[in-house]
Amino acid sequence: MSAPELAAPQAVATAHPGDLVNAVASVDATFLLIFGISAALLLLITTAMVYFVIRYNRKRHPIPADFSSNLWAEIVWTVLPTLLVMGMFWSGWHSFRALRDAPADALEIQVMARMWSWDFEYPGGKHSGTLVVPVGRPVKLSLTSKDVIHGFFAPAFRLKIDTVPGMTSHAWFRADKEGEYVIFCSVYCGLQHARMLSAIKAVSQEEYDRFLAENPASTGPSGKAVMDAKGCLGCHSLDGTESVGPTLKGVFGSTGVFVVPGAKDKSEKKLVLDEAGLKQVIMEQRTWRVKGFEPIMPGYADQLTPEELNQIIDFLKNGEKADSTGGATATATPEQGRDLAEAQGCLGCHSADGSELVGPSFKGLMGKPSTAKDKAVVDRAFVQAILKDPAARLGRPSSMPAFPDLTEVQRQQLLLYLESLGAHGGHQ
Repeated sequence: MSAPELAAPQAVATAHPGDLVNAVASVDATFLLIFGISAALLLLITTAMVYFVIRYNRKRHPIPADFSSNLWAEIVWTVLPTLLVMGMFWSGWHSFRALRDAPADALEIQVMARMWSWDFEYPGGKHSGTLVVPVGRPVKLSLTSKDVIHGFFAPAFRLKIDTVPGMTSHAWFRADKEGEYVIFCSVYCGLQHARMLSAIKAVSQEEYDRFLAENPASTGPSGKAVMDAKGCLGCHSLDGTESVGPTLKGVFGSTGVFVVPGAKDKSEKKLVLDEAGLKQVIMEQRTWRVKGFEPIMPGYADQLTPEELNQIIDFLKNGEKADSTGGATATATPEQGRDLAEAQGCLGCHSADGSELVGPSFKGLMGKPSTAKDKAVVDRAFVQAILKDPAARLGRPSSMPAFPDLTEVQRQQLLLYLESLGAHGGHQ
């Protein structure tokens, strides 16, 4: 498993048969052209300024000269900027078309942005929170937003497209090597904007076919998978911490307190969150909100099937309790650890392919000497201590946040994921 990468893929096909222009290279060329022109102008203007300050200072020319006109100077400063601007425009338009015009045989995937997650829908109706694509095949993205303006930003493929409610925009790319490439939201869209992360996972055609054929119910707690795909876990935690919305831990059977925004009588409404109450909260487009939280949760009547709704209710009723007591759903796997690391934002600072980002790479981390003051080896105990209090374990200030609210199952998932990436020395 490789980490989110910012390097360009080896090759990206173009939209026109026989056209050998590389879309990524085209965008890079436009950037270098504009950067080169800007650097040249900076150097030229700075040199001219220094020259004129020295050549025409008051000591040498106490009486200022008066120049009325210079035809050649006027031609140069009119024609040259025009040529520069037209050249930059042509290069930008060329690279825009290279990214915009998808090949006719491209695999089309629907992208729905919402606060604060991405939902990718594949041919056949399968959904996921990570964009899985086959290597070597062009992929066309049809992007829109459920709520506010977001920005789909995949630096590895030079894609940066706004997703606008009520409008569908398009872009395309092709990955020519397996790996994972980070996706950011480039438009500030609310409180959890910084956590609106995902990835493009490029896999072989065989693995992609297996992914499409997977039965979601067989890959883990299906209700949790549905909530993740629908963006619920971007606002609601499962560990008891409050986020943009109230936590879902122990929500089943509790009593919710709701208020009507702007109501003069400040009346409150209490609702028992059993099966019927949760269905009402999830599916209805409400005029009331949970007390203490902003009224930003949409109704899901047009987004959830009855089966998906029942899966969510079943998970809220049984799944979370089983997780906390070590029941059937508490089995930890490296894949779950990888998903958790992505959801918690770990892969934004730590790669899994050996490259250095903000923090050390997860690849080969286990068994490696740490950067702590005591140079302790990174083992299970060290990772557990880091998750609880990074600064205390390192013996120095750290930009890494603490994760004291992770459950024991979640910590085991992370440990298994780190161990799956090999121990120090390259052993897998």
